[in-house]
Amino acid sequence: MKRDEVEQPDRRLALRILVGGLFGLFVAPVAGWAAGVDSAAQAIPRRPRPATPSPALFSGKLAQTYRIAKEAPELLEQMPCYCGCGRMAGHQNNLDCYTDRHADT
Repeated sequence: MKRDEVEQPDRRLALRILVGGLFGLFVAPVAGWAAGVDSAAQAIPRRPRPATPSPALFSGKLAQTYRIAKEAPELLEQMPCYCGCGRMAGHQNNLDCYTDRHADT
């Protein structure tokens, strides 16, 4: 298998996550789709940046999303958390969903 064949799907997945986050950031609050989330929700990066679990703990697409969170945390920490537990769990950005097994649920 060629190297490009392996990397290409991962780039597409990263692009989907980024586009989905941007969609949620700009369109969902305006359309009222983010029920229970303040339309003025902001992503607040944490310093130091939290660690993420090893993608080896997961399988399939979930492993890919945890790998992206580990390799490109700066993308996720710029997106607000819209998982529905942001305030209760203390999430300040989307990366917080990947600091434990939370995204697995």
